[in-house]
Amino acid sequence: MTTPTRKRATAAAAVLGTAALVSAFAAPAQAAVLSPSFITPTAGATQINLIGFNDFHGRFLDADLFAATVLQAQQGFGEENSLVISNGDAVGASIFESSIQQDQPTIDVLNAIGVDAWTQGNHEFDQGIDDATGRIAPATDGPDLAANVTLEDGSHPFDTHAIFEVDGLKVAVIGAVTEETSTLVSLDGITGVTFGDPVEAVNEVAAELTASKAADVIIASYHEGAPASDVPLETNEEAEVFSHIVRDTAPEVDAIFNAHSHREYAYDAPNGASTRPVIQAGQYAENIAQVALTVDASGNVTKSESSVVPTLEAVPAALESDPRIAEVRSIRDAAVAEADVLGAQVIGTQTGDLSRGKEYEPGTLAVAEDGTTSGGVVTTEDNRADESSLGGSMSQSMLETVAATGRDVDAAIMNPGGLRADLLDNDGQITYKEAATVIPFANNLSVVSLKGVDVKNVLEEQWQLTATGEVPSRPYLQLGLSDNFTYIFDSSRPRMDRIVGLSIDDEPVKPDETYNLVMPTFLAAGGDNFHSLKNNVGVQDTGLIDLDAFVSWIRSETAASAAGVTPDTKRNGIEIVGLPESNTFVAGETYTLTVSKFNLTSLGFTQNLSIVGWIGQMELGAQTVDLATPNQVEFTFTVPENGLANAAETRLAFLASESGSVASLPVIVPPLVESPAPTSTPGPTVSVTPTATAEPTATATAAPVPTADAADGALATTGADENAMFAAIAGALALLVAGGAAILLRRRAGSDA
Repeated sequence: MTTPTRKRATAAAAVLGTAALVSAFAAPAQAAVLSPSFITPTAGATQINLIGFNDFHGRFLDADLFAATVLQAQQGFGEENSLVISNGDAVGASIFESSIQQDQPTIDVLNAIGVDAWTQGNHEFDQGIDDATGRIAPATDGPDLAANVTLEDGSHPFDTHAIFEVDGLKVAVIGAVTEETSTLVSLDGITGVTFGDPVEAVNEVAAELTASKAADVIIASYHEGAPASDVPLETNEEAEVFSHIVRDTAPEVDAIFNAHSHREYAYDAPNGASTRPVIQAGQYAENIAQVALTVDASGNVTKSESSVVPTLEAVPAALESDPRIAEVRSIRDAAVAEADVLGAQVIGTQTGDLSRGKEYEPGTLAVAEDGTTSGGVVTTEDNRADESSLGGSMSQSMLETVAATGRDVDAAIMNPGGLRADLLDNDGQITYKEAATVIPFANNLSVVSLKGVDVKNVLEEQWQLTATGEVPSRPYLQLGLSDNFTYIFDSSRPRMDRIVGLSIDDEPVKPDETYNLVMPTFLAAGGDNFHSLKNNVGVQDTGLIDLDAFVSWIRSETAASAAGVTPDTKRNGIEIVGLPESNTFVAGETYTLTVSKFNLTSLGFTQNLSIVGWIGQMELGAQTVDLATPNQVEFTFTVPENGLANAAETRLAFLASESGSVASLPVIVPPLVESPAPTSTPGPTVSVTPTATAEPTATATAAPVPTADAADGALATTGADENAMFAAIAGALALLVAGGAAILLRRRAGSDA
């Protein structure tokens, strides 16, 4: 590798002084600046050229193009006047070619490119502090920075900052990782490690550097960032964590690099009477973040420019002879060849795409007569705020694999961030590489024993808050659930009161009963802000790895059916808004319920075209889904004046006709009151016997009333397959399906049938 001419003067692992937080300033926010071009140096000026990137995540397949982009950004300024900074998550959650080789090819590529400073991201801690300090950090050409990470004795396992000599100036880079790291990795691997406030840590180091005159220019590299790309600064500052970075980072810091949220932006943010750049490059080697600081003779920054520059589509001819381009190509090619051998084994077959949640462009989704969909996807990246076929299948694979060992397990849950790729049906075959790309973290599977009240609270915590009560950059995370775990929610209700019903194996979840849930060790430790998992009454490590369970399940599904793995079409969580207090209906009252979120958002999901409803034996009719609002319908109905038959065991239920998803929960309605027969009125003429009074005309099905109830303090159920309702559901559905054929609802795993 070509050795850079610039020289690192010092790297420090301890801070010698402390400083108070800087109060927020009130200068006006500036609009985002996105300029997809390299910055041109100013003739005759002293300039420091900073090149940052973030969330690389082992994306080295286009290593030569990324290397060329980094090298091209240094042209004109000179490499001796440039610094290359990795702002965290260089490794972890990587593509198969990197993850199967413990990300060593990625580290080798970035070393060859000439990365000067490596700020730690949360994924550097995926395998624990010992791996981060004992394997990853020694492999980089360093320094490795994390000012806000400390051990039990108060020491810093990484350098807090590094000082580089650039064009005669001393430039300090201070690194800090997201404070959420302890919720994003397995706690077992970071015992005794504290992830402090990154802004406080940066300010403490900046104050010491300023007081000691150890640096002329100070750069903050935060593995933390804003929630949105290319929006006005004030919009992103609505997020507390990002606002804290922008407003509270010490004014002595001349430029701020961001990461973690995978966004693209370049701001000139207020900094006292002046401004400073705040910039993030997106993700996956797609861009670089370039900042040019102009410095006067006194070492003061007088001007700054910033640009998010897309990675080049071809290596410029002038760089083809650079030995670093040849080196990264050689590293890449060797790594790909090794991964091809390791990942080529076919482990099963599939009948369609199993994908993460997606976002769709309104009006562009094609819907066939049977509800199957195609097209319309805004981005191929995952939407972690919506339920997916892949999340459900992954959870089901964990449940079935652990149950096969003889352990007593009830259901399974999966965090969406653990799914890093879609399992696409390219040729009907599934290879080991494809499976490993989906779930690359190699988490063990744990069985977590929870009381029912905490099972409910785990679902409530999909609406996210950090341990300190802040809303994180992803405010909602949708858990994947095994087939037999279903629920109803109302997002309009207050926090921790939005789950209005849940069931496991079609039985209401009871607050005081204990349930054994399978999940990755990361989640079992309360990862991703699912704090209620820490209230467990026991955790058992199965010794099984999530990838091994997934591979085993794929093989089992393929052995059971020639077609292999079939994507699930059913949602586990359905929203109902408008339920009366305590789910108690009043005779004679009219209600409007909004039923929504009955479609998945995975690739090729089934668009439901009709929703059928019941309350007890009274049919609420079938509502046709308007494709202008394709995931929502309304039901308006009146409870009969004289109540309903068998009201003590009444359920409210809705069936999505195409996918077969069912939402059901116990409700309270007035019992049927029989009208007394009128007494005959005597008269002088012959009496006429009155006609018996007709009962209300609400249509009643011939099926028996559902028998499950919420007795014994049970939380309301949302059983997807209540046996007592099947005859009614199948009978009504037969009238809706072309040809009169009823859709068979697949029996949930672990049920009695």
